[in-house]
Amino acid sequence: MRFVDTIEGLNEVFDTDIPKNSVVLVTGAAGTLKSGFTFQVMSNYLEHQDEYGLYITFEQSKENHLQNMDSMGIRLSKKMHISDFSDYRVMYDDFSDDLLSILEENIISFKKDIGDKCTCVAIDSLGALYSLLNIDQRDMRKNMYKFLESLRRENLTTFLILEDEKLSDMSDPSTGMEGYLADGIIELGLHLKGNVANRYLRVRKMRSASHSMAPWILAVSENGLQVYKGNF
Repeated sequence: MRFVDTIEGLNEVFDTDIPKNSVVLVTGAAGTLKSGFTFQVMSNYLEHQDEYGLYITFEQSKENHLQNMDSMGIRLSKKMHISDFSDYRVMYDDFSDDLLSILEENIISFKKDIGDKCTCVAIDSLGALYSLLNIDQRDMRKNMYKFLESLRRENLTTFLILEDEKLSDMSDPSTGMEGYLADGIIELGLHLKGNVANRYLRVRKMRSASHSMAPWILAVSENGLQVYKGNF
C-alpha cells in the first residue's frame, strides 16, 4: 500500500506517492482534521505493510487521542506505537533545555529496537513541542534543521503537525520556517461559501511527487476520512 492509498480519494490528488524519507508538514487552523489525517495515513499504511511507526502526541493523552480517532472511524494499527506526553514528562522536568535532543534520542532508540522495519514517525504537534523548548528563536531554525536531518538519515518518513490560524482559508499563501525545512506541505483548512462550511485539503508542495495543487474537500465518513472534488 502507498501513503496516498490510505484515505479514500487521496490517490486522486496525487499521481505518485509521497516519497519515502520525506519530511511532510501537515498544517492548518484548529478543527481542520490535522491529527485525524496524519493518524489515518500512518495507521492504514502500516496495517498493510511489514513496517512499524511511532506517533508522538504532545497535545493529548494516548487514551483521549484514541477516543477522538475512534469517533471519526479511524482505527489504530498494532504496528503503530503511540507515545504520549507522560512518557517524557520526567525528562522534561529535568532536561527542558535540551528537549529536542531527548526527543531525537528517543525516536532513534525506538527505531534501533525495531530495526529497519521502523519507517515512519509523526509529531503532534510542533506548537506544543515549541512551547516546551527553551531555545532562542534565532537558534530554532538551526536546531530544527539538525533534528529533521537526523531523522532523514535514519530513513524515516516524518509527518509534522502544525496548527496555524493564519491558514484558515485558501487566500493565505504564507509559510513559516517549517515550510522551508519540509519536503512537502499538506494544507488543511476551512472554506466558507454562503452558509456552508467545508473542510478542504490542498497540497502546497511535495518534492519528487506529481500532484494536484487544487483544493479538495476533506470529510469524515463512517470509515474514517475521505477526499473528493468540490466546487470552491
